[in-house]
Amino acid sequence: MFSNESKDIIGILTSALDLLAIPWRLPRRNLVAVSRKEGVEALDRFVGPKS
Repeated sequence: MFSNESKDIIGILTSALDLLAIPWRLPRRNLVAVSRKEGVEALDRFVGPKS
């Protein structure tokens, strides 16, 4: 989960996730969720696991 009030920042994140083919959803206007198993695994490979 990532939250931010800036539409520009949300747009940068979702564009990057699209480029990496990581599925995401927008449950609220200021919250991006990556919750599908394959998406979380891909994000962990790219960014590193959440500590």
